[in-house]
Amino acid sequence: MRAIVATLVTCLFILGHPLLTRAQRLTRAVIGYSALQAPMAPLWIAKEQGLFAKYGIDPDLVFVRTTSVLIAGLFSGHIEMTYTGGSGALSATRNGVDLRFIAAFGNRLTHVLVTHSEIQKPKDLREKRIGVVSMGGTQWITTKLGLEYLGLDDQRDKIQIVPIGDQTVLRTALERKSIDAAFFNGVMGEDLKHKGYRILADLSAANIRSVVSGVVVKRSFLTKNRELITNVLKALIEGLAFVVSPVRKPLVTRALMEHLKISARAAETGYQYLMKDLDINLYPSIEGLQNLQRFIQNYDPLIAEVKVAELVDPTILRTLEESGFVEKTFTTY
Repeated sequence: MRAIVATLVTCLFILGHPLLTRAQRLTRAVIGYSALQAPMAPLWIAKEQGLFAKYGIDPDLVFVRTTSVLIAGLFSGHIEMTYTGGSGALSATRNGVDLRFIAAFGNRLTHVLVTHSEIQKPKDLREKRIGVVSMGGTQWITTKLGLEYLGLDDQRDKIQIVPIGDQTVLRTALERKSIDAAFFNGVMGEDLKHKGYRILADLSAANIRSVVSGVVVKRSFLTKNRELITNVLKALIEGLAFVVSPVRKPLVTRALMEHLKISARAAETGYQYLMKDLDINLYPSIEGLQNLQRFIQNYDPLIAEVKVAELVDPTILRTLEESGFVEKTFTTY
């Protein structure tokens, strides 16, 4: 009997049985992200639903709390690709890091401004404290653009912008009254609304262009690893199609609950905000990058010299579109 079993096992290896060789075919990819918020759903779903494995990728998803550290990891090579907003990558190009945006999953601002209940209109924010993740980051620029949309200016209206930390830390700061308001992703904003806080403004109505979430790589890595990056992008595009598919809503809301530590009710009502967050156009917005550049150059004048259009490399995305992959994926879901 032992001889028979040994023979069968040997045959399986010789014949390359798919159950034994699938793991061997997977290529490891280190993907970093710095925002613990709902628009990361395509990334989380792509891993949890086996979509990365479907395209031969073994993903190592690394959460880094600050964008500057994330970009440093990309520069050092410890992180190969990032799923992040545009500001950190744009700032890094000014310092000689040759990065490329290859796709975007969010090209406009959709944050909501959450305040304590006693703040009833925008002018009530004068001389108040607004929390941000970090100074100079994407969410900081979102805050500046949001205040501009509301007719406010932090300098003129004596609004104190306070760097706190990621959205979960901002939520705690708001609950402890360390700050009076902050711009949150809609899902977390809905969770706070259920706790008695006020959603004072919804930026999705303003149609302000930005690059809120997208895939960024070093140009040298892109040149040498196009097949790997193509397969990662395939998994993420299918992850996006999965997330926006109405019949997959229960699985998506469950993922939001687990990753964001929010209630079922908040995930259910916040799902509508997630649909606003995500952009199926996929091409990074040049206008959005210019918006980011406009604010960054206020404290870093040399960023004005960066030609933002040259930071976008849509060649892999265009190939996937021309092959019919993108249309087929969204049609299937």
